Amino acid sequence: MSAVDFLGLVKKAGRLETGEESVAAAARAGRAKVILVASDAGRSTAGRAESSAAAGGCPLVAVPATREELGTVTGRDVVSVAAVTDAGMAAAFVRKLAEADGRFARAAQELSRPDPAGQTPRGRHKREH
Repeated sequence: MSAVDFLGLVKKAGRLETGEESVAAAARAGRAKVILVASDAGRSTAGRAESSAAAGGCPLVAVPATREELGTVTGRDVVSVAAVTDAGMAAAFVRKLAEADGRFARAAQELSRPDPAGQTPRGRHKREH
């Protein structure tokens, strides 16, 4: 399964926000673990996605898929911007991208490292025993 196809599973799990407004809201609320931008997204759309990522303190990844391809796997016509809201799924998605293309290795590493605030990969709380 490709990384882009994996987004369909993320969507079915209810862990994918699509559209600029939903993504920005998820970022502001701290729920976005990674923000994705389609390869053919407009410059202003990409700029707003970058601002959302900065506001939410999460990575921004330009995915090797068009708006139509992202739309197809997420059940919409077109998707320019999306956010994965589950830390484990975000890490798995970016790891799949990195396996196919080394340019994504840094983002995969960032999402896989433990958070210094006592959380495991970027947002999941450790269990207290």
